[in-house]
Amino acid sequence: MQILSFLFDKHIDKTVLAVAVAMSLLLLTRSEESKVRSARAVSDVLLYPIHSTEKYFSDIDELREENRKLRRLSASLYHEREKLLQFKDERNRLRRLAGLREDSFFDFLPCEVTARSSNRFHNSVTIDRGGSDGVRVGMAVVGYRGVVGRVTQVFGSTSRVLLLNNKSISVSCRDKRSRVVGILEWDKGNLFKLEFIGKEEDVIVGDTLLTSGLGELFPKGFPLGTVFHVTEERSGLYRNVGVVSMANLKTLEELFVVVGGRDWENTRIYEELEQSLKD
Repeated sequence: MQILSFLFDKHIDKTVLAVAVAMSLLLLTRSEESKVRSARAVSDVLLYPIHSTEKYFSDIDELREENRKLRRLSASLYHEREKLLQFKDERNRLRRLAGLREDSFFDFLPCEVTARSSNRFHNSVTIDRGGSDGVRVGMAVVGYRGVVGRVTQVFGSTSRVLLLNNKSISVSCRDKRSRVVGILEWDKGNLFKLEFIGKEEDVIVGDTLLTSGLGELFPKGFPLGTVFHVTEERSGLYRNVGVVSMANLKTLEELFVVVGGRDWENTRIYEELEQSLKD
């Protein structure tokens, strides 16, 4: 160790030159293929800082472009928000004239799925939010595209969510287009049946089903599924209506607990959006 210290501390230039010459002579004695591999290995080591710096700046450029896209999206959402506020004012004026209560909308608590039941006849998931986060039994749980289930058990920091693909759950729903009301029941996989639909009722393929709010098990107006087939029963009294769930109930990862209603006049969410645009 003392010899190496002496060589590199006192004669660094001569030592580096000697090492370079020794490596060159060593490479000359090897096969052509081995020389190429060795040269590539040396160049990778020498050029690693340059490649790392290049990747760093490339990542920065990608983040800047992503940030620009998010800002454009935020600006678009801000514009949509202004239009919705105008519609809100008009709708609430009409509801007041009709003697109806003003609308409210909901707060959503984001959560992640941490476990899934292994019982094929009892489909449920565990989420990483519990009583300490304000979760209560009976709250609806939704995904990015629609309703997935409701909370049935609450612990300190986790909760159990019973999914829609259970025979024990029936959901009152309404056809978004025709306003026909029916009961949605699980069939298999992500497929459901819309029950109690008479042969004269207006339900067609492609219709979207929303929660009706009747029975108060699920809040009103959340997407449930899409009608994919309609046939007549043999009795001729009812129609067989097949529905595919909006959310893929077998691949759930990120969810939202519907934790409560919020008045239209509560502007907290808008203030947060405006602040994000300024930042």
